[in-house]
Amino acid sequence: MTNETPFSKNAEMYRDKKVFAEEEDLGLMIKTADCRSEHRVLDIGAGAGHTALAFSPYVLECAGIDATKEMVEVASSFAQEKGAGNVRFQQGTAESLPFPDDSFDIITCRYAAHHFSDVRKSVSEVARVLKKNGRFLLVDHYAPEAPALDEFVNHLNRLRDPSHVRESSLSEWQAMFAANQLDYQDIQKWNLPIQYESWIKRGGTPADREKQIISLLHQASEKARDTFCVKFTQNGHPDSFCLKAILIQGIKR
Repeated sequence: MTNETPFSKNAEMYRDKKVFAEEEDLGLMIKTADCRSEHRVLDIGAGAGHTALAFSPYVLECAGIDATKEMVEVASSFAQEKGAGNVRFQQGTAESLPFPDDSFDIITCRYAAHHFSDVRKSVSEVARVLKKNGRFLLVDHYAPEAPALDEFVNHLNRLRDPSHVRESSLSEWQAMFAANQLDYQDIQKWNLPIQYESWIKRGGTPADREKQIISLLHQASEKARDTFCVKFTQNGHPDSFCLKAILIQGIKR
């Protein structure tokens, strides 16, 4: 990612935002992972470090990797604050993981995959560095299978943050897992609530693109408004919406 992403400009904001720090999906990920004290964990797109730090009490060590230097710095200082001596963070990309084959028992990726420049290559890399019978736990928002809804939500996210590449559909994830000998399993789906003003501020979205977002939300079809829970204030300003989120598990065979 370049220095123009919201992650470099607003790294501290991502550390403290509740959606990244406290959501129930972190506990669900840990429960699904069946962690053991000898396990090694890799978190891809580690952001401010919440996922790696959540896993750290249950495993031998956690590595976190993020493409953005500022995020690595925030995560490293956060780990130091928390006294997590078995966690380390480094800069790198999901498409070219700087680790040998069969290095990790568990790999996690939480709310990051929609930013990957080549998500298929990233899944291939996950399969490469994951040990046999290891678990890949992916949390992200996903696109509905209906093309119009897929286009709507991806356009919405790209307007807000040009570093958004694509949220994939579940059929696309299934195909990527199958191509890399990862047994695919839907663990849980939920609606991820988004408060509009906080979302815009965190993205550092300029005024001209925000106007386009407001227009897009007002022009949304009834189906899109219903699917993404679009709500407006009494004066017609966007108030909130939701993204479709999921925890997927892939077990390497």
